[in-house]
Amino acid sequence: MRRRFPLRCSLASLFATCVGMMQPAVTAAQTPPPPSERIVIAYVEPTNLAHKPLYDLLKEKRALERVKQILERIRWPRTLRLELKGCDGESNAFYEDAIVTVCYEYVDEVWQNANSPKRPAMISREEAFVGPLSDTFLHEAGHAMFDLLKIPVFGREEDAADQVAAYHTLQLPKERKLQLIMGTAFAYASELKIRSPRDLSRPRLRIGRHVTYADEHGTPAQRLYNLLCIAYGSDKELFADVVKVGYLPSDRADMCEDEYKQVDFAYRQLIAPLIDVSP
Repeated sequence: MRRRFPLRCSLASLFATCVGMMQPAVTAAQTPPPPSERIVIAYVEPTNLAHKPLYDLLKEKRALERVKQILERIRWPRTLRLELKGCDGESNAFYEDAIVTVCYEYVDEVWQNANSPKRPAMISREEAFVGPLSDTFLHEAGHAMFDLLKIPVFGREEDAADQVAAYHTLQLPKERKLQLIMGTAFAYASELKIRSPRDLSRPRLRIGRHVTYADEHGTPAQRLYNLLCIAYGSDKELFADVVKVGYLPSDRADMCEDEYKQVDFAYRQLIAPLIDVSP
């Protein structure tokens, strides 16, 4: 999703030599909020009445509270606000000035996709809805980390935010992380109009413009493979089917354990020191 803050980097390509030189710091003018105020949430009532059922559903399911629980142990130097709101017809999600915003218009698109008759039986409606929604909030929170915690990164920041989102999800209990990862993977597959692993290998003729690839995000196919790779690299047994069935090519799968370890190392060096240790 679009981010409204000009910073460019990538978490997975961090060099170890940067670690000791670039530690996050809080200036004397900043007073970090107490733990209870590190994360605030807001379900902004939609002005578009068509979004009211989604507003009610998300509040009932405590969607923002679940994301808050993942992020609140981080020692944020400023209060981070997570909000759901209408965006005047724009389907989007973004981070700006310590605020993560996910638009009801985007949520509606995810909801429609989750209810599609083309959704495979192996992916539940809840997984197809909650997976990409949770991933989007964690992706934008990744941008917030790079900004507020002054995390040094190389490469494309959007790739880094994808990695942070996936990494946080992969720290959850096994059943939950499997559901969320596969739900997010389904969202990318839907963008590609993929119904089976065979579709990933079929030749496609597409006439387009090179400028399409100037976007700061990776293509849906790249993001799908990157997500499945980091998941498989974290737990080859839990995510074995993505290779067996053919969604993740075996030649890429051979590299995935190292790819996960690279992200894990960067996270432990740069972000983990800023997280409260559980009692």
